[in-house]
Amino acid sequence: MHNLKCTACGSMNFEENTQSEHAICKNCGALNEEAFMTSALNFTETNGVSQLNGEIIRMTDTYAKVGSSFIRSTNFQIQNQINSICDSMGLPSEVAQSAFRWYKLSLQANLTKGRSISYTLSACIYIVCRQEKIPHLLLDFANLLELNVFKIGAIFMKIVIFLNIKVPLIDPSLFLSRFFKKLELQNMEILNLANRLTARMKRDWIVTGRRPNNLCGAALVIASRIHNEERTISEVAKVVCASPATINTRLVEISQTESANLSITDFKNIWLEKEEDPPITKLQNQLSENKMLESVILTPASEMDIDEDFTFDHDFMNSFQYEDEAIESNEIEDFILTENESKAKENIWNNMFDEYLKSRPLRTQKKKEPKKVKKNIEYETVEDALKDVLKDKRMTTKINYDALKDLFD
Repeated sequence: MHNLKCTACGSMNFEENTQSEHAICKNCGALNEEAFMTSALNFTETNGVSQLNGEIIRMTDTYAKVGSSFIRSTNFQIQNQINSICDSMGLPSEVAQSAFRWYKLSLQANLTKGRSISYTLSACIYIVCRQEKIPHLLLDFANLLELNVFKIGAIFMKIVIFLNIKVPLIDPSLFLSRFFKKLELQNMEILNLANRLTARMKRDWIVTGRRPNNLCGAALVIASRIHNEERTISEVAKVVCASPATINTRLVEISQTESANLSITDFKNIWLEKEEDPPITKLQNQLSENKMLESVILTPASEMDIDEDFTFDHDFMNSFQYEDEAIESNEIEDFILTENESKAKENIWNNMFDEYLKSRPLRTQKKKEPKKVKKNIEYETVEDALKDVLKDKRMTTKINYDALKDLFD
């Protein structure tokens, strides 16, 4: 029953006719509503088969009226756009279907409002690439669609956090062969060593929180140098789309691990089971140690709990004899020049810098001429001031100075 009042008699007793879609007042017979909507499901039976009347409309579907019928429009447009992006990147149709499902979930969660559709679709496709471990970066979508890579990353993070999607970490080894070909390297041992370096970096907590292109660049720089097919950091940075400073930072982090102390043959054959602390943990420990040392060094003696006064004992220091068995007295004497050797060395120095020594006293004798201070001239009339200006120099070519002179003649 509808909560309606009859417009004629005010009664609330109605009879609903679902076939004619009318609501008629039982008291006075007035027709109060036409084509009302009902949440009840109606079925019609044709040839012994019951069928549902109407169509279920999903929240994510939008319809466009074509003639007298309505057809779904938005979903086909979105699917075509996802398929075109996947085809351009060489992705299979299964990726496009999964990306469309993620888009529908984000649409229901109202995560697409106020954003360009290309950014949202790129983020959904990237989610599938991460789950299926397909070697594609956010930068690939940004270059293909000419979008801002940071905006795509922000939408990706928002969808992942809101929908609680478990996205695995990127394995940098997936991109090594791709960058290996772009750098035009020939020796396959470089690729194998780079794979081992990335696996070691993952073991030493260098991969977590780092972009894979930076890690691949650092691994390829080291491997190419070892196998005499060197590529500079700037060349690698252009290929992997990273900053040379970032690749240098990764190289410094690798050099601080125990694996960096191994020889090349040992690194290829020996796998260290010990894990290193993350680089940020090492940095924090170093900063805390430095602060502790500064607090001890910079604390005045008056504030320290010292009972006795310490004085510098010169006699003790003079009596102290330093002996180093590694340095013999004969070796020290060899470094001391004789009188003849020192005079010969002095003559050589004088001959080399003779001209400089002669010109040095002349430089000191020269006196700088004082700068002339312009005197402020006071003019009695404007005519005198203008004539003085015209006499010295002409400030611009856009003024007819001859005409100015004629003004005072």
